[in-house]
Amino acid sequence: MRLTRYTDYAVRVLMHLAVHPERLCSIGEIADAYAVSRNHLMKIVNDLVNTGYVASERGRLGGIRLSRPAAEIRIGELVRHTEGE
Repeated sequence: MRLTRYTDYAVRVLMHLAVHPERLCSIGEIADAYAVSRNHLMKIVNDLVNTGYVASERGRLGGIRLSRPAAEIRIGELVRHTEGE
């Protein structure tokens, strides 16, 4: 099975957030870590927020984090969502 870049980046975002559960992460930080366009990552993160995988906090000290424990997130569900079943 071949996954789109969109799905690949969505999984990378969730993995990055799972590694850093103790703090909020910025989109810029994740974009730099994986050499991805910030604008493209912004679209992906917005989708992840709207579907409940990620929670966001606005403001200067804001950022994103997982909305639930990493162990409760099913990658298969994420792939079905991002690949459009």
